[in-house]
Amino acid sequence: MSSDNLDFTSKMAIWCRDNLKYIIIGVLIGITITLSWNYYQHSQKIKNIEASDLYTQLINLTSAGEEYKDIADKISKDHADSIYDVLSKFILSKQEFENKNYEEAKAQLEDIISININETYNSLAKIKISLINIEEKKYDEALVQLENVDLKDAFKPVLLELKGDIYKFKGDKEKSLNFYNEALSSSSVDNENLLMKKNSVKK
Repeated sequence: MSSDNLDFTSKMAIWCRDNLKYIIIGVLIGITITLSWNYYQHSQKIKNIEASDLYTQLINLTSAGEEYKDIADKISKDHADSIYDVLSKFILSKQEFENKNYEEAKAQLEDIISININETYNSLAKIKISLINIEEKKYDEALVQLENVDLKDAFKPVLLELKGDIYKFKGDKEKSLNFYNEALSSSSVDNENLLMKKNSVKK
């Protein structure tokens, strides 16, 4: 081995000796970060599985007409702001609506909007709030909700049909007919129910 190689080897040995503490710390940090990340991913998987199981129980209980609110509360508490929390609130809102508890039904939908998981769920929640307002004969409030829908293009036929319904209930057949015509024009499928609505407001 040449003297240059020996000199380099000696320098490396000295450097390693002087920096051994920092080398060990660096290795330990690297291992800790890797283990922490793996643990985090594992924990997330476990939480998702638990939330999924609870959501399945919730669906089964509501379908069977059994007590379901304890499961819904557990999802909301242990998996707050998750997709399962949002989906469970849609189910709760539906149940409350069917029981004519309109304010509670709207509260669940407003929680979904507050969670703000994505625009699609927010838009659906606003449309459902509008439907509840229609049921309560709060037609102006229903129109406001429809105007606040984020994905207006995606839900265009639905929004136009609901506006037609609202103006029909308000007694404005001309506006109702215009919205029904727009809804029919914007829809890519035949809608016999919508055609019947249109014919019902024709002069």
